[in-house]
Amino acid sequence: MTNIKISNKKAGEDMSGKSLLSGRIRLAIIILLPYLLLHMVTSGKILTVSNLSSVFTNSVTSIFMSWCFCFLFTTGITDLSVGAILILAGNVGGIFAVNWNLGTPGLLLGSILVSVLLLVLNTLLLQVTKIPSWIFGLGAAMVYEAIAMLYGSHQISQGKQVVSLGNTARAIGRTPWNLVLTGIGLVAAYLLFNKTSIGYHIRALGSNRRVAEMMGINVRKTLLHAAVLGGIFLGLAGAVNESYASRVMPVTGLSSVSLIFTALAGFLLAGSLNKYMNLTLSIVIGIFIITSLFNVLTILGVPSGTWQQTVMGLTVIISGIASQRKNKGVVK
Repeated sequence: MTNIKISNKKAGEDMSGKSLLSGRIRLAIIILLPYLLLHMVTSGKILTVSNLSSVFTNSVTSIFMSWCFCFLFTTGITDLSVGAILILAGNVGGIFAVNWNLGTPGLLLGSILVSVLLLVLNTLLLQVTKIPSWIFGLGAAMVYEAIAMLYGSHQISQGKQVVSLGNTARAIGRTPWNLVLTGIGLVAAYLLFNKTSIGYHIRALGSNRRVAEMMGINVRKTLLHAAVLGGIFLGLAGAVNESYASRVMPVTGLSSVSLIFTALAGFLLAGSLNKYMNLTLSIVIGIFIITSLFNVLTILGVPSGTWQQTVMGLTVIISGIASQRKNKGVVK
């Protein structure tokens, strides 16, 4: 299976306490200095409470999606259908919240349920078909996009539109509740990835599948655990995205794949920061940095579309290079 390889070593595992501290200080300076310079260039528009709050709000969906990658991609499964699942899960969550009058709990339940079921289904089919995960993911993305589009077409034929939350279940997409949810998610992701046997097995499988099997790790069971945990975080991403946008329209032609780019770039960038801090925390920082980049481009008047998409493509490539620079051999 195609593998986006991120180091599974804990932060500071190969560094003394003093060098780790000095490294973290240098990293903080490297991160903060551009913010200060850009704040001056934009006449004080970057480091304002309202702008930083806006950047964070636009980061939350990608943060939860990247935590999904933390479990799923680490095992060697590069499932590119997660964007399509995000759209489908958000719409189902919206139906639970509005049509079934379940509010925010319904939005969360519906979105998580769909995400877990579809990622588990993908994982099971991957083990049966044994085709490269990225190829399977593209095919699955087209299927899930079609399902969402059929739902949208059915609504239109009935003189309706896809579900819109209106004023229902909008809190988790806005501050301060998106901050609270992210804090809970960070603690959960950290504990599950680093402090449980499931997380250990996932990291072992990502490091070397053959060695993991020799250690007695049940690969099939571990992959299913990764799908379930990844599905929970992807479901939370779908719920937050639906809550923030109120309505998420279905797309076709693999357009859903573009929804994962910020999360993917953040995941790769987090891999390069993993030397100084835990992966789950570095994901938050990586996503915030990347979202800030597009915030700056917007403030500077760079139009959305071609130029910002170009920057996004370069960001993914550069983040990938940064995350892989210490891996020996060929990374597929």
